[in-house]
Amino acid sequence: MTTLLPIIEELADAPDHAARARWLLEVPLSVLIRDQVAVNRLLSAAGFHEGLVYLAAEISALSATRGRDGLAAHTVRMTREHARIGIQIIARGGAEEGVG
Repeated sequence: MTTLLPIIEELADAPDHAARARWLLEVPLSVLIRDQVAVNRLLSAAGFHEGLVYLAAEISALSATRGRDGLAAHTVRMTREHARIGIQIIARGGAEEGVG
């Protein structure tokens, strides 16, 4: 029996980086915050560098102090969007890093 929650098991069972990227884009952001250690460990074990970059960018953006406009600093938002674009490309099956 595993100690992972079913939603995290989906990531653990992902067959390749494209599936991992789709999971990262679809999972609730609250799961990324709550289970960031487990997600980081699974992405590291899979050698999914872009996934790790995306996770770090999301966590940074979600944890950032916000300005009067309710938004994180421009650099934080741009880093997040750049990482998200990379993950979207991988999720569509293009520019995949390494093999599965």
